[in-house]
Amino acid sequence: MAVDMKAAETFAIDLENPIKSIALNRDGSQVVAAGRNLLRILNIEDNRFVEKENLRFPNKRSNWNCASSDIVWNHVDESILASATTTGAVCLWNLSTPGNLVMTFSEQKRTVNRIAFHPSDASSLLSGSQDATIVLYDLRKQEKAMVYGCEEAVRDVRFNPHQNNQFAVCLENGNVKIFDMRKADTSERELTCHTGPVFQCDFHPSDRNLLATCGRGRCIKVWDMQDSGKSPTLQHVIPTIAHMGVIAWRPQRETYIAGTALTTDFSVNVWDLRRPYIPFASFEKHVKVVTTLMWRMDPHILMTGSQDGCLTHFTFQDAKRPADHVNPVGLDIGCYGDVAHACSQRIMDGYGHHGHHDKRGKKLASIFAESTSAAEDFPLNAVSSLSTFPHDSLKSLSMDWFVHSAKNYLLFGRSVSEMCTHNAAVAEKVGRIQVAQVWRIVGYLHAFSEGRAQKSGHSSGDNRIIHRYDSRGGTTYQNRKEDGLMQPQMPEGNLHDTTFQRSSRHPSAKDPPSGMMEPQSSNTGDFLFNEQTVFEEVDSPFVVAEPVDEESFHTLPTEGFQLRHELPDRAHACLTHDVEVVPGGRATTNANRNRIRSGSIGPDSETEDSLRLASLMPQVSGSSFLDFSDLVQESIQYHAEQGDVQTAVSLIIVLGDRIKGFFDEVLLEAYVLDYIDLLTRFQLYTVANEVIKLSQVSAVSELNQQSTTIHTSCNMCAKHLHSNGWYCTSCRKLTNCCSICQLPVRGLYVWCQGCSHGGHLDHVLEWMKKSSQCPTGCGHFCEYT
Repeated sequence: MAVDMKAAETFAIDLENPIKSIALNRDGSQVVAAGRNLLRILNIEDNRFVEKENLRFPNKRSNWNCASSDIVWNHVDESILASATTTGAVCLWNLSTPGNLVMTFSEQKRTVNRIAFHPSDASSLLSGSQDATIVLYDLRKQEKAMVYGCEEAVRDVRFNPHQNNQFAVCLENGNVKIFDMRKADTSERELTCHTGPVFQCDFHPSDRNLLATCGRGRCIKVWDMQDSGKSPTLQHVIPTIAHMGVIAWRPQRETYIAGTALTTDFSVNVWDLRRPYIPFASFEKHVKVVTTLMWRMDPHILMTGSQDGCLTHFTFQDAKRPADHVNPVGLDIGCYGDVAHACSQRIMDGYGHHGHHDKRGKKLASIFAESTSAAEDFPLNAVSSLSTFPHDSLKSLSMDWFVHSAKNYLLFGRSVSEMCTHNAAVAEKVGRIQVAQVWRIVGYLHAFSEGRAQKSGHSSGDNRIIHRYDSRGGTTYQNRKEDGLMQPQMPEGNLHDTTFQRSSRHPSAKDPPSGMMEPQSSNTGDFLFNEQTVFEEVDSPFVVAEPVDEESFHTLPTEGFQLRHELPDRAHACLTHDVEVVPGGRATTNANRNRIRSGSIGPDSETEDSLRLASLMPQVSGSSFLDFSDLVQESIQYHAEQGDVQTAVSLIIVLGDRIKGFFDEVLLEAYVLDYIDLLTRFQLYTVANEVIKLSQVSAVSELNQQSTTIHTSCNMCAKHLHSNGWYCTSCRKLTNCCSICQLPVRGLYVWCQGCSHGGHLDHVLEWMKKSSQCPTGCGHFCEYT
């Protein structure tokens, strides 16, 4: 049936159920759609679909209610349909008989992924299942004719239209096997196509030597199957942005192929092998994954089905042409900071001669110039100009700092403070001052937490006294834990004697290493990572803690100053009275406001406020207003958003459980995988493996446990050895026999790298004690290391 392109339009119908597969009859006038809750036949009329029959519930005599995984139409007998189910059954439909369902085969136990009718024999039906079997049915005898075994689940089966007895099988392990339907014991050819499952293959409609495959790996591959005595060769590779699930050659166009992605991209793209890096045409109507597509016996009509339930009839006149909207100039930056610039030579020539034409010449040239589309700037073989600029000419583009940091960062083996100090020095060495400062701050805060944890293990907690040294004078204040009040203690001598000892900003060996105010609660912990311990950092004056006995509180010297009246409980006053901020920036209470105005507190009101804060700290030690975990989290997110995943991931690994709970698992996985990808680009595989091992994200740590299988091949026929390593099931021969005892080696095998002869380890060691020549008599003096 010829399709009138002038009258053809793009139209669609919503079948209200996800579509898994579609099939056209021989003349393209009818289409059948199948899915989980769908099996309907529709007529293709003038720019619309008209439902003809619903096979899911045809009448009361049919109780078929299975989810369909595939559907095919017999092109020899148009009244015959076959459908595959998720239960492993294959159903045969006859549209010319009442009830329609005439036969059901249940030879396979798991989901049948694909079925196919023989292109010339109407009684031959092939099915491939998830149980790693392929069954050939003889519809005349209504039984199975042959069963073909595979080592992996079968994703797709296709008959070769150019050789009647040959079909291709796509497997879960990334291989494609070519079978002769008359030989069930072994395959004729086998090729490894993709790193993961091969979802579909398609023989070229006119070139008998080409086979296209798609699967994991984000590409479509075209193989040359011409020489049957050698392995197929890869002819073309079309890179894509996602894993491809469906492909179909375009009829009457030898270099065009259509394909759809499994994720991310819901459009249907038509690719030209002569220009594989940009689609020739693109159809964008579906809002979910396109699961099936077919050409309607015409190179300009394409039909698709999607998980959104939409069956669409596309025409090429409505397709988008991406090549018409792209930039003909390319610019990219390499992983090491090298800049590359590519441009068509035709554009470069036009730009170079632009200034030599006068206005009249330009006008005449524009009149007689042929109109060209932007797509013509992108042929497969074109003369272009490529310029590269090494990163040595511009240091800001260099990535030497990344490599140096990755190789020298410490991520495990020492304390957090030591690792942060070391990593700060590494970052500073490569000129990354801000990153070095981040490492220092994190290390300093954690070092303080570690120091407090050690200190709390040696002090009693109850018999501690807090001394406060004022850098402006020698006054010392003591504070007991029981009453929470600080009392001044002066050195012996006159109050106005200026010769008493003053504290220095550089403490002696007796002084504390930092000016930290010690909280009076014995429940010390990690303040940085949500342990709810409060501290105050003061440069000067500062407060430290020392153990003291109880009697020291009753023998304070008082001759150096006038005794004051008893002060009220300041902690209680601070918590029960309103707080007012005085112009000096200090917080006061209503109870002490009058005393400040009258001067009864004394000239050193700033000191008094510090004492009040110290007395207040035991009351608020359970709060978490000084928890810096959020700041550390924001710093990590900032570096990740700026593209510096190295700093972000390194901080996450070093801090470990202290910061892991502040990030979502999916976000952590994205950060670590991006860093691993960068390390792989720089060929820093050892560092990448270290990051994988140290990662606390399960999806990342399991990467080392994937793809660890190494297949050995037969030295006779080069086929994979699946069942064991000493016997080939393809050529039925023993492999790698011992050169001394002539028996197969089932354990350790040792061989000479010079002549490739070897055998059992014990036998070779015993032979080498007697002679250094090869035991096979080849004359080579073997060496084993």
